[in-house]
Amino acid sequence: MKKAYNILILFAAFITIVGFTSCADEPDKYKVADGTPTISYIRPVDIASSDSLLTGAYMDNEICIVGKNLRSIVEMYFNDQKAQLIPSLITDNTLIVTVPGTIPDEVFNKIFMHNNKGEVTEYDFKVLVPGPKILSMDNEWAKGGENQTLYGSYFIDDPNVPLTLTISGKKAEFISFTDSRITFVVPEGIEEGPIEVTTVYGTQKAAFRYKDSRGMITNFDNPDGFDANSGTKGIVPQGWNLAFTYSDEGGIDGYYIQVGDGSLTMPADGGWTEPFKISWWCGNWGGDPMGIKEGAGVPLRNIFPAGYFAEPEKLAVKFEMFIPSAKPWKAGVMQVLFVNNKLCANDTWQNNNYIKTSTDGGPDLCRGLYAPWNGTGSFDTQDKWITVTMPIENFTYNMDGTAGVKAIDSESFDSFTIWPVSGGIEGEECTPIIRFDNIRIVPIK
Repeated sequence: MKKAYNILILFAAFITIVGFTSCADEPDKYKVADGTPTISYIRPVDIASSDSLLTGAYMDNEICIVGKNLRSIVEMYFNDQKAQLIPSLITDNTLIVTVPGTIPDEVFNKIFMHNNKGEVTEYDFKVLVPGPKILSMDNEWAKGGENQTLYGSYFIDDPNVPLTLTISGKKAEFISFTDSRITFVVPEGIEEGPIEVTTVYGTQKAAFRYKDSRGMITNFDNPDGFDANSGTKGIVPQGWNLAFTYSDEGGIDGYYIQVGDGSLTMPADGGWTEPFKISWWCGNWGGDPMGIKEGAGVPLRNIFPAGYFAEPEKLAVKFEMFIPSAKPWKAGVMQVLFVNNKLCANDTWQNNNYIKTSTDGGPDLCRGLYAPWNGTGSFDTQDKWITVTMPIENFTYNMDGTAGVKAIDSESFDSFTIWPVSGGIEGEECTPIIRFDNIRIVPIK
């Protein structure tokens, strides 16, 4: 019994020593201080701009508050919006904080600082609301009279300056709106043109356009001819074992192209199923691919203006897509791949090796991957057309979803393939129908 008692005494002593040691090891541990906070001035966090004093800042921007007794602050509000305080960014004399990103319900143009005694100190400071930001639209090629949704932020309605949306210069009728989305009716009788949102804080023009035809690879509207007069709208799908079909039934802009017929099976692992592939291989059965200036086999670089691909990171692949709810997509990752003509010249263009990884005899070319079914298990477009946007700066993957080796550069844009295959993720066997229209490469920056 005495031995057990002695062990307990020793254990208690050990805990006490550890406790003192822990305290000693954290002499600078953050503690809320007593006193009343005061602000001398507010400046940018950036050292290079630290000599600039601020009387206001935009939402979601970091600022540095300089003053006294700032560790006495337990809560801080900008107008009526609470800021998140991070102890590691607070000293007695400086406090770095992010201006809340929520638009205030009541505007006082003040910062309110609460100390640990419940006292409130005020400081004059304006929270600046940015102008509207436009991110995307459900379907950039929607027809007049259709309901559509525009996504973004800071869509603020003000009694004196009402929120407005114009498409190709014509005002759209609102169905509903929040500060991050506007549901509206597409005006009738309008053609390609800019999309603009105006609030009391300014006007922004979207990076994309309504019925954007810039950088068009093909809109499939001349399936029987593809004559030279159709320009980039007549690029001919060309490749190995293609099995697509053309139709204009239920389209958004004339003809579209369809892969899958509702009975063709896509394996759960996205296995090699060529009838789901669409390719635009450059070249022909002989000669220099870059010598082809129009028609079948023309390299994409030959139909775009000089320098169009000089900065690929500022471009995106866009297309309209329709997947019926009765035939959803559940497996296979959409591979979007550009290839330099040197990999497609002469007899090389007759095979699919350029798509593969090096372990399968391929060159590990970077490409974009798109799999909206991943996570939910199934994807369809709810029996309507949508716009898909794939920024080329995100084209960093190999066929199996691992990191690609050979990055896209300005000379990659000769051949083009789009194909739901592989991707390195498991889905569910399915028989999808996928329709494409208006495949294009457009600037987004």
